[in-house]
Amino acid sequence: MRDKDESHEIQTASHVLAFSALLPDASFSQQAQPSPRDRRVRILVNGLYNVTGLSFDETSTFTAFLEEGTSTRSYDGGKGFVFEAGAIFSITKALGVMGSFEIYNTDFDATFSESIPHPLYFGEHRSLSGERTGLSYNETAVHVDAVYTRALSSLTVDLFAGPSFFITSTEVISSIETNSEYPFDEVTLSSVDTVELDDSPVGFNAGGSLTFRITDVIGAAVQGRYSFGSVSIEREGGEAIEIDAGGFRIGGGIRIAF
Repeated sequence: MRDKDESHEIQTASHVLAFSALLPDASFSQQAQPSPRDRRVRILVNGLYNVTGLSFDETSTFTAFLEEGTSTRSYDGGKGFVFEAGAIFSITKALGVMGSFEIYNTDFDATFSESIPHPLYFGEHRSLSGERTGLSYNETAVHVDAVYTRALSSLTVDLFAGPSFFITSTEVISSIETNSEYPFDEVTLSSVDTVELDDSPVGFNAGGSLTFRITDVIGAAVQGRYSFGSVSIEREGGEAIEIDAGGFRIGGGIRIAF
């Protein structure tokens, strides 16, 4: 009787082992799914705010009625929304590269002050001042960065820096048309003409982001970046105007890991 029981137990154990062999190995299944620290590619999409804006001035001279006049223009504004998209490619757990592009379109305003020679009297300049609103500034920036990454239990910290390539288009005042009637002691504004000037400087950027991992694949991030490029634009017959492209931009977005 005992031999039969022992034989039955042996057969039962054999069946259990055979069934277990058909089940997937748990350790293999865990290794097949990479942890957030092992994922090599992270897609990023950000909505940022440019807190620095635009601010620049220009002064030019012109000749009218055999005298020299002066035109002074000040531009200010340009804070607004910036869209960014790109990806981070991990080379090791700590080091990687990041490529992204930013699109920034905004409006800004200009004020002007004109000192216009008198057609009848030397040294008797007439003054005219005003403003022109709704000038446009368009900027596309491509950032190529080296990235240092530190992955914690539920957070990922990224620090990055590298060159930036800007494509800019800036609308500025080209000329101011005036009217004047006898005795020509005063002038009135007729029209303000503008022109778009382009430049594509190379600059740099540096910043960091903090990602809160919601799942192994999706995370929510906050990011800050400072970028700079020196734009030099020049209208026909005028002096060069220096503008700072880029600026300090802060915001957040999503991260998708693969």
